[in-house]
Amino acid sequence: MNSSQRKPRRLVDALKTGLFSKQEGAETILTGIRHVHSSILGVNDPCWKHTEASLAGFISCYPWEIAKPEDGIMISQSTKRSDCLELIASSTQFGHKSQNRERLRLVLEELLSNAFYHAYKNKERQDKYDRLLPATLMPGEEIRVSFGENASGLHLVVEDQAGTLAFEDFKKTFTRCFRQTQTHISFDDKHAGAGLGLYMVYEIATHLCVVVEPGKKTRFSIWLSNSNQFDPDSFSFNFFEE
Repeated sequence: MNSSQRKPRRLVDALKTGLFSKQEGAETILTGIRHVHSSILGVNDPCWKHTEASLAGFISCYPWEIAKPEDGIMISQSTKRSDCLELIASSTQFGHKSQNRERLRLVLEELLSNAFYHAYKNKERQDKYDRLLPATLMPGEEIRVSFGENASGLHLVVEDQAGTLAFEDFKKTFTRCFRQTQTHISFDDKHAGAGLGLYMVYEIATHLCVVVEPGKKTRFSIWLSNSNQFDPDSFSFNFFEE
């Protein structure tokens, strides 16, 4: 997508940059901050500069976003999730490494499952499809999966046509999975099955950007660094609502 200027996004969205762990980043998100960048470069980090520009209305791709939506895979049946994984893993160098393949599997399974079973709602605003049953989406509800790679890693995009995800969903996920203390948050095994998936995606991803157009679409854009190039101190989380 070419750079362009649109109506500025809500500047009330909180931003934070510094050098911290994923757990510290999660604790920050729990306080309501939607844009978290951990980098030794601070405000000079290219991704941070992009976030600032995007909030000001200048919209373009992050430096790591290389997938081409026009080359995306359209999925309408939940039983095809494993086929999608195999296609991406077999057609990329990234997927040839067992460690990378497992990270890709975990992320893709979670995002596709959420898209199939939690994105689409009925008139009562309840999940339209039963998670315990195979789902076949209605026309216009197809899920698009796009990907691209370079020597540093894999860019994965999963997009639904519902736009029902809210920032509060992330906060609820992190609240369920963690218990807060005065100094840190730690994993709460008691709630391992309640909302763990979105946090797991956050933990695995090097960069995670979520863009929601309410009632229209939700787009998860994720960068997965190659296992031999992963830097646990450099990551970002961004949640935009159009």
